[in-house]
Order: sequence, then C-alpha cells, then structure tokens
Amino acid sequence: MVWANALVLGLGGVLLTMPVILHFLMQPKPKLHEFPALRFVKKRQMSNKSRMRLRHIVLLILRCLLILLMAAALAGPSVASREFGQWVTLGGIGISSLVVALALATVLVAADKKNNLLTGLLAALLIGHLIYMAWAGIKLMNSESTQLIGDSAAPVSAVILVDNSFRMDYQHENKSNLDRAQEMGNWLLQQFPADSQVCVLSTDNDIPFFSVDVGGAGNRIENLEIAYATLSIPDRIADALKLLDEAENERKEIYVISDLAAKSWESNRATLAERLKAEAGISIFVLDVGQEEISNFSISPLELTRESITETGTIGITAKVARIGNSSQRSLRFRLERPDKTRPVIRDQKVLTPGKFIERNKVVEPKSNGSTEVLFRFSEPLAQGIHHGVIEIVGEDALKHDNARYFTIDVRKPWDILVVHGDGVTPDNLTEAIIDEDGGSSYRSFVVSQNELPSRLDIYDAVIFLDPDAGILEATWTKLARFVESGHGLGFFLGANAADGAFGDKSFHGKTAQKLLTGRLDRQWRRPDANLFLSPDNLAHPIYKPFREWDTSVTWSDFPVFNHWGLVADDQWEQIPTRTILRYGNGKPAIIERQIGEGLVMVMTTPITEAAQIQGRKPWNSLFSGLPIPAWILVRQMTEYLVQNQNDRLNLSVGEIANQDAENPLYKKYFMHGTAHHIGLDVHDVGLYSRPLEEGMVLTCEPGIYIPEEGIGCRLENDYLITKDGNRNLTEAMPIEIDAIEAMMKH
Repeated sequence: MVWANALVLGLGGVLLTMPVILHFLMQPKPKLHEFPALRFVKKRQMSNKSRMRLRHIVLLILRCLLILLMAAALAGPSVASREFGQWVTLGGIGISSLVVALALATVLVAADKKNNLLTGLLAALLIGHLIYMAWAGIKLMNSESTQLIGDSAAPVSAVILVDNSFRMDYQHENKSNLDRAQEMGNWLLQQFPADSQVCVLSTDNDIPFFSVDVGGAGNRIENLEIAYATLSIPDRIADALKLLDEAENERKEIYVISDLAAKSWESNRATLAERLKAEAGISIFVLDVGQEEISNFSISPLELTRESITETGTIGITAKVARIGNSSQRSLRFRLERPDKTRPVIRDQKVLTPGKFIERNKVVEPKSNGSTEVLFRFSEPLAQGIHHGVIEIVGEDALKHDNARYFTIDVRKPWDILVVHGDGVTPDNLTEAIIDEDGGSSYRSFVVSQNELPSRLDIYDAVIFLDPDAGILEATWTKLARFVESGHGLGFFLGANAADGAFGDKSFHGKTAQKLLTGRLDRQWRRPDANLFLSPDNLAHPIYKPFREWDTSVTWSDFPVFNHWGLVADDQWEQIPTRTILRYGNGKPAIIERQIGEGLVMVMTTPITEAAQIQGRKPWNSLFSGLPIPAWILVRQMTEYLVQNQNDRLNLSVGEIANQDAENPLYKKYFMHGTAHHIGLDVHDVGLYSRPLEEGMVLTCEPGIYIPEEGIGCRLENDYLITKDGNRNLTEAMPIEIDAIEAMMKH
C-alpha cells in the first residue's frame, strides 16, 4: 500500500490523543448522598458505574475510529487492484476483532459475577485475531505476493511493455535505461507462476502475441533495441488490453517498464483512461527505470529558410539547443560536405562519405532547463547538386541521439518564372518581391503581356498571371492544365480585368477554367469603407513560415481590401485536393491552393498590382501601400511555394514518408497487386472501388511482398466487416508472427 499524504497519518495520531484526554476530563465527579439502606445503594451504584464505564469506553473507541478513518482517507491510500480483495479481507477481520473486543469488555465490566471460561475464550479469540491481522498487514504493506485468500500460484496472462524509444538510451553509470529495463523484464519473468502466458511488447510498431514459453519471452527481451519511430505508451497499452481480452487465464497483468518521459505518454491518454474503467479485472504496474536527476543537451529539428538555393544564393539554418540540468557551455559545430566525386562509396561493408567539410563553430550556453536558438547563415558559392551537412553538439553527453541534426540542400540554377500580365498591369511588385535580401535572386523573371503568351511553357518552372484579361480561350486553359499536371506551378492574382460588369467574364466559367481556378468566378465583393482585411487564422501552411515568430505584430488592418472576387466551388472540390489557406475578415477565400496531377495551382482573389491611383477606377486594395513588408513576404512565399512544390522534400524525420514517382512508385517492384477487394457471393466479388464503404460490406486487406530475385513471396490477408460503429476484423484470431504460429501448432 502507498500513501499519497503520509504526513496526514502523523497528524491523525496526534488527534487520537484528544478523545482520550476528553474521556478522562469528562469523568463524572462523585457526589455525597446519605441513605439509610446503604447496602442497596452500594449495589445499585456499582451496577450504574459499570454501565457508565462501558458506555464511555465504547464512546472512546468510536471517537478514535472516526479520527483514524478521517486521517486515512485524507492520506490517500493507493492499493494495487489485485491486492484490493486482500485488504477487504483484512478489514473484515479487523471488524470481527472489534466485535470480539467489545464482547470481552462487556463480560469484564458489566457482569456481576465473572465467567472465567467465557472470558478466556473471548480473550484467546481476540489475541488470535490480532496476531493474524499483524502478520497479514505487514505482508501487504511490504507489497509481498502472499495472498490471504485465493491461489497465489495461479497462472497469469501478462504483457511486459518495454519502452524502447531513443530516450531510453540515456547512459548512467555505464548502463542505459534500456539495459535496466531488460534486467527488470528478465526478473519479472522469473516471478510468474508455471504455465503463465507472457507477451513481450515494445513501443515500436510490432504486433503483440504470447511467446511459446518463458524462454521465448526472455529472448524477445534480450533482442530489444533502440527504435527511432515509436508509438506512445497509451497506444501500446491499448494493444496489450486487446490481447489480454482473448487471454486464457483469470489473472491478467500489464507491466510497463519506462523512464516515464512525458513524450512517451503524450497521445490518447483520455481514451486509455476510459478503456481502463471497463477493464477493472486487469492490473497495470508501471516500473520506473529512469534517473531522478537528468543532465542532457539536445538539438530540436532544424529550420531551413529553404531547401533549394542557386549557386550564389544564401541559406539560413536555425538550430534550437535545449539544456536539461544546470547551465553549461558547449560548442555547436556546422559542417557541410565538400563534393567528392569518389564518395560516397561502400568498402568492406562500410559507407565512406566525403571527408572534407566547410565548417563553422559557435559557443552556446542555454539557461538551466532552458533553450537558445543559433542561426548559421551560409552564402559561399557551391556547385550544382545535392549537398549534405550536420549541426552537432561537440563533446560527451548522456544521450547522444539528440546531439546531431542532419540536413540536405539542393544547389541548382535559378528558377525560371514566366510573368503574364493583363492590360495596363505593372508586374514590378512581383518581380521586386522575389529579389533576395543580399541583392541577388533565386529566380529569372520573363515578363510578357497576356496576348504574347508563348506556345511552349514547359521550359518554365512556374507561370504567374497578374490580373489576367477576360477572353482567355479554351485552348489556352487546356494548355495551362497540361502544364500543371506535368509538375509545374501556376498562379493567378485575379483583379478588375476579369470582370464583366459586377460578375466574372464567361471565359472564366468553362470546365477547365473552373478546374484551374478552383471554382466559378462569381461576383465581386465590395467593402469601400476600408474595414476588410486579410485575416490569417492558422499559420501552419509553409507560406506562413516567416510570419510565425511575429504573428501578433503584423497589422493587416493597415492594408485594407476594398474589392475581391467570390468563387463558387466547382464539382471537383471534393475529388481534387483543394484547400483555402487564407481568408478575409468576412470569411471568404483569399488564397486557395489545388493539387492537379504533379503540379500546383494557387489563386488569390484580389490583385497584387494595384497602384495608389488608377485611372478611371478605384483600387481593389492597399496591400502595397505605405511600407508593405507583409505583402512583399506573402508574395515571395507564394512564389517560392509554387516552384519548390514540384521537388521532393529533402529533409525528413524518421518515420516520415518520402515522395515518389506517382506513376511508378518503388513498391510496385515487389508489390504489384491491389491492397483490397470485395467479398460476397464470390471470393473476388464485384464492387466499385470508388464507392464509399457502407454497413454490411465485407472486404479484404492483403499486403504482400514478392521478391523474384530470391524466388519467394508472402501475402497476409485480413477480412473486414464494415459496421455502423466501425470495422470488425473477422480474421483477428489468426496468428501471423512465427512464434504465434508455432504456439498454435504446439497446442
């Protein structure tokens, strides 16, 4: 048993003296009376005195018990669920002892003549109760496995869940926390009764199953290794509960061995708490193998200003260094590989990487249990191609895995941007916005009017229309659609030139036009009182990266919007990946993006080319009036997003999925069939794959791998029934792991 507030027990002990003191202080004082029949009076007096004494003793006991119970309740006792019944038994014996004690007190105090036999029997019975209570209480308080009732040797179905996330590699006294967890797991195996079922589960994504025997479970524990892509402990406990629901033995237990790092418990805690309420018969024990005092340096994932730069471009990389423990200085090293045509190469089963680096060093001193950010800015000329680098903490540390962060950059020629402007439109706001801070440019701009649109577009990385004119031909829309589908970027900044009165020109209403514009150009929304602004509500999108640090300081109200277009969503909104990434204060879309094939379209429903005074009409907005820094940054980020979206991401964390060729993904080499089909009257039943799943449908999930070079193949098939509450795995009981299959064959 564990007490949450042990000091309250001490306070309760002090308070117990109060009823005892009151008992003696409130004793009635004798009064002098003269009666002739002294003999009768004395007999009556002794009888009354005995009754009063018995009442006072009972009252004293009740007062003491009340204070003791209050103190125990406030102390917050905590009992393992498997021992709860034993404590209830002990409590019953305690109540029985109290009854025997009261009976003995009654015989000793109230009886006129002493019954020695009855007194002896009650006294012996009370002594036996007290001895048994003392023995059982000591056993339970020491958390020993002795049971007061039941069978302590009964087989148990147990899951040993070991946290094997990279944090468990923390070193202390020449041992990692994972080493301690393995020792704890092996010790637990020795405690289980014979014929117990044991599953060894880790936090990486393996499938839970009961080992053939204790020896098999021991091998699983010994073979555990640090993993970098792991699930949370609550998620794995849920998997363990699911396994124990099908277990054979009545006793069911889960042992979680972890360093109790908060990261391991972050997700699905509320869901787990609800599940545990329904699993009252399963005991869960958490074993802490972490250290009380932690000392560690770490680097958070790096933030790159961009992944691709030109040969003379500049890149900034921000590293956030955190410290757990007292403040201390460390050297932070930036290293970028110098190209070596002879490397990387594999020799003697080792990968040899380039050995020469461009190197920078900075000294960091994060505060105690704090962090600090360090910016490395790099502008040296680099040859075109892929370059790898690392930012690392120099020196020994108890946890080495978070001391280095790797990065990759692509050095390439400048992006070619075709800027197409409508009648009377000046492209300066765009072409000036994409100039680099150091005066160079990662882009080459080619400016043409709309009627000069070249016949060949594939030589450009992106095409951007500035306030396009009405009258775009269907053939032009089709050419633009093919340009995007082949992996390029297309941008539209819509303005007054697209109007036919208050509504959009019919040339913007065709099916292909609506596909590229994400909808039908409807009517103009006007707000001449200058009380409408851009209103970002979520800065998660990549174009908002520069805004995240100073979100509250961006005063969009200084740049009002007077007019913008309304778009009526087309019938492809649900079929084609489309999302609104910026809205106005009235909730209408300001910037929309749509993924079409391998390329991307971005549409802004107000122009970026409005001057302060426009001949013959009022401006649509004041985005570029005054000091338009937010608008400059927004336009630059949109342009960069359009051209870089076509490239695969270069910097990924462990567990993330890298992009592949959509037409020929790598998995097709070893997995050439579908992942599912319907089951009904036939094993491969008819059914449209595009039809939404409905209650009563049955389908397969059948991943496989086939390696023709080795002449082997394997397919795992599960069958699922779709219900109104979710899906039900009809083949859940079928084993798929080697140990599980052997265990089934054994039985």
